[in-house]
Amino acid sequence: MVKKLSVATVINEGGREGESKSVTGYLNVKTTMTKKEGYTNPEELFAAGFSACFNGAMSFPLERDGLGDKPRSVRAEVSLLGDMSDTTSLHIAVNIIGHIDGLSKEEITNYMEETSHICPYSKAVHGNIEVTYQAE
Repeated sequence: MVKKLSVATVINEGGREGESKSVTGYLNVKTTMTKKEGYTNPEELFAAGFSACFNGAMSFPLERDGLGDKPRSVRAEVSLLGDMSDTTSLHIAVNIIGHIDGLSKEEITNYMEETSHICPYSKAVHGNIEVTYQAE
């Protein structure tokens, strides 16, 4: 039986030119399609969630191999693609860039590949959007 581990609820008013607030009160962000100081966009929020989830999931194979204490970082670059005049063409693509101190690019790539089968974000978007993985 699958057990619900957590639930996050965020309410948006105004769409991309609006505001998103979590019911806990810990998240309150203004969103916009243009670059305005103090504002973000849905792609940036998705990148934050994906990078945090992927980095957290990477701890499982690293800990298994005795490398859980290695400092690491994950950067998610989320692109909005398409033609704004044709809303049916809009979609996103993600590039995940990972770094683990003291490991080669080949080793990092192997851990990232394994993590892509663990991370809930990776599994959720698999086959739905283009995701590339890159080690640095």
